[in-house]
Amino acid sequence: MKPAASPTDRPYLDFVRDQVRSIRRNLPDSPPATEAGWQSRLKSVREGLGRSIGRIPDAPCNLAPEVLGTLERDGYVIERLTFQSRPGVRVTANLYRPAAEEGKVPAILCVHGHWAWARIDPNVQPRCIGLAKLGYVVLAVDAFGAGERAIEPKSGTYHGALDAASLWPTGVSLLGLQVYDNRRAVDYLISRPEVDPHRLAVTGASGGGNQSLYAGALDDRFAAVVPVCGVGTYESYLGTGCCVCEMNASGLTYATTGDLLAMMAPRALMIVNATQDAIQFSVAEAAKSVAFARPRFQALGADAKLRHVTIESGHGYNQPMREAMYGWLDLHLRAKGDGRPVPEPAIALEDPQALRCYPDAASRPKTIVTIPQFALAEGRARLSSLPKAADHPQRWEADSNFLRAKLDALVNGPTTRSPILNRPIGDEWSIQPEVGLTLRGRRFVGDESKQPATTLLIRQAGEARADDPTVKALLATGRAVLTVDLRATGRGKSEGGVVHGVNDHNEAEWGLWIGRPLLGQWVLDALTWIDAIRKFAPTSNPGIEVVGVGPIGLVGLIAAGMRPNHPTRVGLISPLVSFVAADTTPWAGLPMGLIAPGLLETADVGQLAALNAPNRLVIAGAVEPSGQPATPARLAEGFASTRTIYTTLKTPDRLTLLDSANLSAFVQAFDGR
Repeated sequence: MKPAASPTDRPYLDFVRDQVRSIRRNLPDSPPATEAGWQSRLKSVREGLGRSIGRIPDAPCNLAPEVLGTLERDGYVIERLTFQSRPGVRVTANLYRPAAEEGKVPAILCVHGHWAWARIDPNVQPRCIGLAKLGYVVLAVDAFGAGERAIEPKSGTYHGALDAASLWPTGVSLLGLQVYDNRRAVDYLISRPEVDPHRLAVTGASGGGNQSLYAGALDDRFAAVVPVCGVGTYESYLGTGCCVCEMNASGLTYATTGDLLAMMAPRALMIVNATQDAIQFSVAEAAKSVAFARPRFQALGADAKLRHVTIESGHGYNQPMREAMYGWLDLHLRAKGDGRPVPEPAIALEDPQALRCYPDAASRPKTIVTIPQFALAEGRARLSSLPKAADHPQRWEADSNFLRAKLDALVNGPTTRSPILNRPIGDEWSIQPEVGLTLRGRRFVGDESKQPATTLLIRQAGEARADDPTVKALLATGRAVLTVDLRATGRGKSEGGVVHGVNDHNEAEWGLWIGRPLLGQWVLDALTWIDAIRKFAPTSNPGIEVVGVGPIGLVGLIAAGMRPNHPTRVGLISPLVSFVAADTTPWAGLPMGLIAPGLLETADVGQLAALNAPNRLVIAGAVEPSGQPATPARLAEGFASTRTIYTTLKTPDRLTLLDSANLSAFVQAFDGR
């Protein structure tokens, strides 16, 4: 977990919290009174989790484990090993086991948080060694994209932000990858001859505590679960930031954290929190979730199997926390002791280098797959499954109606909204696309008496000034220009919230928690701005155009495509060429709010652009998800389906693709010159 600064000016956050209150009116906020009620509720939660974590393999593959070496230590042995979680995807791991043969013994899956060295970090090793010296088998695994599975397997790597978000369009989530890898880790543990498959537990701290929460909820092979500094409430994630690996898209629409805890009853569950922690892992927030889940433990005669432990300390997995965990597992996996803390044995940490499976990136086999590699493969698979561009107008009519219906669901969701279009005061415009949100814009015009077309200008920074180069170039052609804010951008951007170089990281996550990707919300804003132009532009029959600058121009492209008659002309300068990268270069410079889960199961940028046919569409240059300029070949490839539709409708001359983002060339093409 990498917390960001708390916002102070936060209209969007207030809006999201209002949305949660509305959602919660349809979700009971008190525990079910009967076990039948619990079964019904948790069935719905499990189905929701299935949607949130995304696509997983239909059947498990061969684990094909490989032990790469062992370290003999005082009373225990450490193995360096890998196993296959998916075909061609291996997990790097260490297994700690008692040196003496004792028959089948309990086993613990140890999942790490955001520590510099992942599974081999000095913050992770103590619990693994301590458990092994106390007689347990311990498997410590690297999470997808972390440790030796990172883009660069070195200290301090991070698998969140745009790296993890790059998975979303493919219908896969980093949370889902972790859940599945941990399930396969259990498969590996129970394949070991020294492991008792009926006495298994999982534990981890921070992001590892979050992994433990989902592993315990979704895999009932764990007899005991110990999440540390990883449990609070879903609601407490709003107003702060979390790693994308903790992001449960739409989670607030169908579940509470208390539901996940209740799913573990009547198994042994100990939640550990620190008194000096971030709000989303705080004692008070965790207590709410424990209180929600406890009635189910009580109803199943397992009240003693639910314990909430608080430690006077900061965030981590320190010795008092470990000793509480040892005592809890001894009681519930070995029928030993009374559950009180057990003193930790003497521990000698290893140099992290000694625990590595591979010395460096150059020595890793291709089966150690990074997130960009996995996202690229999944993205290509989704593109190959999209229908080919229509070669007949009637078929395109059906295809475009289907695509607009999908986009309508992305934009509006299940709720009907009544936007408010405020009458402009001079050049100052404002709208309320939804209750609680006011967006502002400014309209520039050279000569109003000429009744110019109004161009809606969309850019990431929000409203532009009169001396903005794009504004000046458009005004010079006799147009009026309305420059606007979208929610959570410009003046509506919360202070702070920049995580790993991503400016809208937190706002994008807040939208996903309520099941409303910012992309859809931004398109709703753009549609409302278009309606305002139609109503208030000072001419009897105003022409309406849309120009988007940078990747966020995709918002204007979609909005225009959803209204095939208004606007009549669309231009994009340096838009995103595709949600599938050209190679495995990490994503950068892209607003995270543009990345909607599962989008590639419906369309890529080219298909979205085609919705504007047969209206004039000019695309000047394009950028890769990495932020680098797309080559002319990639530009042509990305918009090949767009060109096919324009040709099918016998209007190929209305689509212009320019290799560069030259502003002068763009304006000439946009004018049709």
